[in-house]
Amino acid sequence: MITRSARAPGLAFEVVRPAIEPSPLRSDIAAFVGPTRRGPVRVPTRVEGWREYRRAFGELDRDLDTPYSVRGYFENGGEVAWIYRTAPKGRDAVSSVTWDATGLAGLEHRTFQIDAASPGPWSRRARIRITYRGRTTTNTPTLDITIRTDDEIEEHRAIRASSFVETINTSSRLIRVTPLDIVTPSTTRAFLIKELVLDASGWIEAPAPEDYLDAIEAISDVPEAAIIAFPDLHDVGLKASDVYRAAAASADELHDRLVLVDLPRDPPPPHLRWHADAITNWVNKDDPHDPEAIGLKRGENDRSWAVRWWRSAALYHPWVRVVDPLGGVAQPTRDIPPSGHVAGVMSRLDRERGPHSTPANAPTMGVIDLHEEYDEDEHALLNPEGIDLLRCIPSLGFSVWGGRTLDRSAPFVAHRRLIHRLVRAIRRVAEPLVFEVNGPVLWFTFVRAVTAVLLEAWRSGSLSGSRPEEAFRVVCDETTNPPEQVDLGRCLCEIEVAPAIPMEFILIRVALSRDGALEVLS
Repeated sequence: MITRSARAPGLAFEVVRPAIEPSPLRSDIAAFVGPTRRGPVRVPTRVEGWREYRRAFGELDRDLDTPYSVRGYFENGGEVAWIYRTAPKGRDAVSSVTWDATGLAGLEHRTFQIDAASPGPWSRRARIRITYRGRTTTNTPTLDITIRTDDEIEEHRAIRASSFVETINTSSRLIRVTPLDIVTPSTTRAFLIKELVLDASGWIEAPAPEDYLDAIEAISDVPEAAIIAFPDLHDVGLKASDVYRAAAASADELHDRLVLVDLPRDPPPPHLRWHADAITNWVNKDDPHDPEAIGLKRGENDRSWAVRWWRSAALYHPWVRVVDPLGGVAQPTRDIPPSGHVAGVMSRLDRERGPHSTPANAPTMGVIDLHEEYDEDEHALLNPEGIDLLRCIPSLGFSVWGGRTLDRSAPFVAHRRLIHRLVRAIRRVAEPLVFEVNGPVLWFTFVRAVTAVLLEAWRSGSLSGSRPEEAFRVVCDETTNPPEQVDLGRCLCEIEVAPAIPMEFILIRVALSRDGALEVLS
């Protein structure tokens, strides 16, 4: 933005947004994979805040859960998100229209093709109003462009005709312009208003499981992504389990991110609701009432599926009820998967307390009700299985009331997220040492760098122990790097940490004395 014309004598000021500098150290940034109303297709895109998301990917859509989940993420304290818009390959044609601008001076071409900036039904029958002014006070032909869709209006005023294509392609979020010839009009018109309508193409089919698998591979290359959510994955049916398994395997291989798993809205027949047994069947094994149902952890005894993958995944339930501005008076609310809101809580608490704190027992914003409630007995059955519930707590409101992964041997989300942060920090201090001479000097430097990271974690309360020696141990010497290891060009460092154990249970003992007084013993 220029506050004063640079064409007039004097001092002009230009406000330029600083360049985005992603930080691989951050563990509070979520990535959302799923369909959106519009926006870049099959490209991870970084957005800061709900307003920037809407600019890049459009408004809410009644047919999609991902936009509502992203809104819930930002409502709960998320600052930055990566969005991957899924779509079947080869089926992303966009709506378009041809504009014949013959006879308009200032334009460097005679005909133009105007395309929707991205595929999707949002652009069907979008209206474009072009106002041409050939005679102005500066003798410079200008254009006014107004684009109207069902839920958006975009205006561009006083565009120089000579830079029409460049200006629109740079600043418009809805359309792109392509010249179709290089003929310069030879006549002049003083004024013209033209109404154009994009055609009815531009439809994108619902993503298939294969599209989600492609997304997992793309998101794995985004170093900032620390929390991965798939709000619309429940629409792909039984194949959703395969996608979650692939996502958990990828996350565990990278050691720096957590996958959030959502149950489908409704349980498979003959269940009428997601009671505790139905949930554990969906997670752990085939449902005996439905031969086609496949448990999430199918094949735990099969070596082709590693149980440890599930230490990098956490399941949250039930679905949450949120305000829906598109539902009108008849349907003012809608139920959506909880992963977006949970990711926002994780992001907020990560910045406030650190990744070592359990992302629970904190208010969940933007939730007005839960799809279903669970009593204490059902909670007692689900918690050991790694199913984290959202509950309505008196005086606290709606909040996450669980912090376990789907791996019983590594049950705590706080521990996994602490390791994810440590891995990110250790990578940063270790990467500058690549290509150094693999010997005692490198080993000592490596140990010192890693120790500095772990000392900071211990001082913050992330690790247990009254002394650093009780909290962690770092070994990188000739015992971990024998000659055959060195000859391979590898440097092996062993790191052991003792994370602080989250408190899940509080036991208070009370006794009634002979005189009728109530005593609290512990």
